[in-house]
Amino acid sequence: MSDQAPLCFIVMPFRSELNFFYLYLRRHLHETHGLRVERGDHRILTIPLLEKIRQQILDASVLIADITGRNPNVFYELGLAHAFEKPVVLLTQDAAEDVPTDIRHLEFIRYDLGRDADVLSRVDNAIRNVFAERYQQLYTRAREILHEFNLSLSVSLEEASQEEFQARVIQGERTHGLPDPASEFLTADFLLPRVIRDVADGSTMRKITGWVTERYAP
Repeated sequence: MSDQAPLCFIVMPFRSELNFFYLYLRRHLHETHGLRVERGDHRILTIPLLEKIRQQILDASVLIADITGRNPNVFYELGLAHAFEKPVVLLTQDAAEDVPTDIRHLEFIRYDLGRDADVLSRVDNAIRNVFAERYQQLYTRAREILHEFNLSLSVSLEEASQEEFQARVIQGERTHGLPDPASEFLTADFLLPRVIRDVADGSTMRKITGWVTERYAP
């Protein structure tokens, strides 16, 4: 996976049953959303643990925090995430009345390890909400580029739905990362093939490559 893919940092107690849950969740988030997923023990670095965790939180695009059992380390890291204004998806196996008062007003996902499909569905929805604006901006820019392309070549290629476009972007992001937004050429080269509904035709791909190079190459 590309190091440019968005990082999801998972905060949870280090317990054996949750370790399997973490590995399961990490694979799902990678395959479904194209995220890099790390926990506090992911990186082996020669720096103090708290400094490493602080950096992981700063690097993260989103955090998932499992507050089951009111673990003090989890709440410390959750406090850092809120201080850095990072979006956080809260999970807990505890009853609502056992959630600490200070965060009881926040939205959280109650889960049961025996009902994995339910928790994954709810986590998926939360992750999509976190990244909705990001992908909407990319889709808007991609449609603008497609409009330019159609006008320039007097063609009328149809655009993909936003859902299909997002799935393609996630796949590309997973393998290569997103292009530098400062480069119009790299941005157009990445977005245009993904916003066209049907690009299976080899001649269409050649037109795209030639047009992007002529229009945007430095």
